[in-house]
Amino acid sequence: MKAAVHNYHVRMQRVLDHIDRHLDEDLDLDTASGVAAFSKYHFHRQFTATFGLSVYRYIQLARMKRASYRLAYRDAQSVTEIAMDAGYDAPDAFARAFRQRFGQSPSSFRKSPDWEPWLAAFGPLDNARSKLMHKTYTPDDVTIRDVAPTPVAIMEHRGDPATIGSPSSGSLPGGKQADCRRRQAQPSTSSIPIRARRPRANITWTCASAWIGQSKQTGN
Repeated sequence: MKAAVHNYHVRMQRVLDHIDRHLDEDLDLDTASGVAAFSKYHFHRQFTATFGLSVYRYIQLARMKRASYRLAYRDAQSVTEIAMDAGYDAPDAFARAFRQRFGQSPSSFRKSPDWEPWLAAFGPLDNARSKLMHKTYTPDDVTIRDVAPTPVAIMEHRGDPATIGSPSSGSLPGGKQADCRRRQAQPSTSSIPIRARRPRANITWTCASAWIGQSKQTGN
């Protein structure tokens, strides 16, 4: 039974990874079910049962999340370009959907993002992605290794871990808040099991370790 469940999770994770890598392409039920190697009807039922939302809704939210990041951080890219990349045929349709979800127009969000409704809007997406992540770790999940010094970029975060990813402390242009700088990661003989969707283990671990250390120092 456990092997069967694990097999389902592996297939579903493969679909999530495929969606993340191909947001600019046509993503439909046939494509997603093919990645999972299920019939599209069975896949649709299993995806909804596993993640609590349909694959169409998941793709829609993933594209909108990427679009919101581009609005906040890529001033050189026009709203029209971002709308088209998000799968909308016209900027007006994108603007209506964006305002309905975040309570701000795309241009207003670009100038001064309101992150609280942003976090609430993507709760279903974040919950879906967490479904396949480990909730409890055992000693077997811990890997002890030596890591060579590696230059990394770190964005420090102070506050509720749930708000990571929506800058809310420090300062960035356009009201976006963060404190970014480069650091030299030091060799270590311990690590914390942290899951990443893509193979960036050293960077993910180093940044997370730095955040955890910062949290201990500041008491947040």
